[in-house]
Amino acid sequence: MPLLKQIEARRAFRALDAAPIRKEVLSRLTEAAHLAPSCSNNQPWRIITVTDPARLEALKAALTSGNYWAKKAPAIAAFVTSPDWDARLDGGRDYALFDLGMAAMAFQLQAVEEGLISHPIAGFNQATAKQALGIPETAILETLIILGFPGDPSGLSEKHLASEKSARVRKPLDDVAAFDAWNDRLIPL
Repeated sequence: MPLLKQIEARRAFRALDAAPIRKEVLSRLTEAAHLAPSCSNNQPWRIITVTDPARLEALKAALTSGNYWAKKAPAIAAFVTSPDWDARLDGGRDYALFDLGMAAMAFQLQAVEEGLISHPIAGFNQATAKQALGIPETAILETLIILGFPGDPSGLSEKHLASEKSARVRKPLDDVAAFDAWNDRLIPL
């Protein structure tokens, strides 16, 4: 199926080109995220796509040292939610983060279609990033998605250079999925 090929093509590459991304392209990424399903159609995601040079530099100041490569990014998208913006069901089933994840995946798949690298990261100081973007304290800045066209990998560390060229590694499907009932092989080792 073509969609599986698109999903397979999405990789967290780091070799970025600093060339700007047209606003129409960035808008299509957000539109794809906006069309994601959500519990009770609450649409608890908020996406801030940053391209303004001063705001982008302030956001990049929040990145951890391991994300040095993201300093070349011409755009970064911040994915924000709050448990209060979505269904809060019994057993701790707060849907906001799940729904935010579905929106983020739709965003990334559209990025693949546009020929972009889209690399979600957790390596940032949340307080600094939230301050740079004016995000309220009550909201969760769950991830930043680094955006850019593929670029020259020569500035990457040896570790990151190796990961750019490596084959995709996934756990065996039987370790993460079962039919009809729970199987103890699903418990991570």
